[in-house]
Amino acid sequence: MQYALLAYTPPEDTDRTTRPIPDPLADRLDRPDITGWARLHAAETATTVRAEEPPLLVDGPFIDTREYLAGLFVIEADDLDGALAVAGDLLRHTRPGTAIEVRPILAGRFR
Repeated sequence: MQYALLAYTPPEDTDRTTRPIPDPLADRLDRPDITGWARLHAAETATTVRAEEPPLLVDGPFIDTREYLAGLFVIEADDLDGALAVAGDLLRHTRPGTAIEVRPILAGRFR
C-alpha cells in the first residue's frame, strides 16, 4: 500500500526554486520506503480545470475546501497548454464535479 504525503508550506516561502533541498531531507528521500516524491512550483503556477461544458480554467489552486485530493497523475507535456489538454481528457473519464489542479513539478522521482 502506498500513501501520498502532501507537504504544505507558508505562501511567503518564495525562494523555493533557487533553494536546494536541505541535506537531511534529501537523505530521507533516498529511504527505501519512500517510493516517489515531487517538489512543486509555487501555488501561483497552478491552473485548475473544472469538468464543465466548455471546461472552465481557473488560475491557481482554487479547489473548494470540501473537495479532497483523490489522486495524483504525473505526465509529460511540452507546455501548460499540452498539460491542460491531458487534464481535459482525463476529466472526461472522471466523476462529475471533479477538478484537476495542474502544476509544474520542480523536481521529483518516482520508482
